[in-house]
Amino acid sequence: MMKKVILPVIICLVVLGVSISILQWRSQDADKRMIAKVEAGNEEAAMAFENAVASPEEKTANKIDINPRVENGSFVIGDKNAPVTISEFSSLSCPHCATFHANSLSNLKKDYVESGKVKFVFNDFPLNKPAVDGSLLLKCIDVKDRYDFMEILFSQQSQWAFDGDHRDKLKQYAALLGVSSDKAETCMNDTDAERAMFENMRTNNQKYQVKSTPTFVVLPSEKVITGAQNYGVFSTEIERLLKDTN
Repeated sequence: MMKKVILPVIICLVVLGVSISILQWRSQDADKRMIAKVEAGNEEAAMAFENAVASPEEKTANKIDINPRVENGSFVIGDKNAPVTISEFSSLSCPHCATFHANSLSNLKKDYVESGKVKFVFNDFPLNKPAVDGSLLLKCIDVKDRYDFMEILFSQQSQWAFDGDHRDKLKQYAALLGVSSDKAETCMNDTDAERAMFENMRTNNQKYQVKSTPTFVVLPSEKVITGAQNYGVFSTEIERLLKDTN
């Protein structure tokens, strides 16, 4: 009788031991895969920065001047006398904003900004603390490199914007442009710049009723476009306005 009781117990213990071993192996394997994924993401970010931050000679040879500058606290590219203006209200931590920058903006810049037909205004509309810190740091980047830095932050959004150590990641990115860790920290702690940014957000929200990001206002028609719309939505409105101005 005792043997009949002991044998099933032994079998259960063996099965339990094997199951625990399998779970531990899977957990260790998952950790290894996660570490490899993070390391790959960091290497990808570094390579992206190295490719984006070209020398002045390379920029002159390969890129049309988009006249980057700051107007009324917002970063701007394009001819100041362009007949059409697109104002974007976006958050650096917003996935839909990242989608727009990845899928539509590059072609709009190539077809309309670089040809002098459109001026593009980037308005800070941060929705959380990582986005606030990213926007403040962006303001400290040399204006000639600011567009590239912004695009890298969007393209690498998953690597920093949802991380508890987002400030350390941002400082690592800025270091690739020669911004020291102390300077980056000072930029992200600039309460005056933060206050001015929030004041611009309040003003724009009252004027255009910005309820989500990204939101775009196209001038002179004041047409409001919401969401990560495709290239065709913008080009249709741009072409209509260009036709009206001719």
